[in-house]
Amino acid sequence: MNEKDRLQLEEDLVLFLFDRNAIKIGNFKLSSGSKSHFYLDLRILQSYPLYFRKTISLLKNLIQSQIGFGSFDYICSVPTSGTIFGSALSYELFKPHIYIRKDIKSYGTQKKIEGTLEPSSKILFVDDVITTGHSILSGIESLTNQSVISGVVVLVDRQQRPQDMFDHFPYGIRSAIPILRIIKILNDNARIDKNEYDAIKEEIIEF
Repeated sequence: MNEKDRLQLEEDLVLFLFDRNAIKIGNFKLSSGSKSHFYLDLRILQSYPLYFRKTISLLKNLIQSQIGFGSFDYICSVPTSGTIFGSALSYELFKPHIYIRKDIKSYGTQKKIEGTLEPSSKILFVDDVITTGHSILSGIESLTNQSVISGVVVLVDRQQRPQDMFDHFPYGIRSAIPILRIIKILNDNARIDKNEYDAIKEEIIEF
């Protein structure tokens, strides 16, 4: 995918998400307890095959250009929304997929890791949105004794965590569309006004 096609794909996807109310502007309380001027719900993409396919293409291009398909053996995701994208990428790249349960189920085999994982494998984590990064770090902690963590790939980085949090992994964290790129697209296409743009930018810069 060349640069022009990638930028156009990003713009198409962002405008679609905003027009479907999956990118919301206002005042919101996040799961972390902090307040924010914007909210993202990317799980709607699974109901729109064309744009879901565009999303997977962006993630695939990101992995190919910045990480390399040979740099990991498995794709791992954290339920629930991350699994939507992780399993699709697994199919697309012909890589095995596993996922980490947030809570061990109280019945059956009581497994934390779902899927078959070979010891000492290289793992690439995939999620839809990263904010604080704590849910991904929790998943990584479940695997550190069994595997090597290559890095983390997300569709959107809210850019609201310590910037060096994932630096000790070979490829750190890679984002297909950082939030600053999203609000620029929205502002350039008159979906948000300058006051909204400035408020979100200021919120992000605080981190």
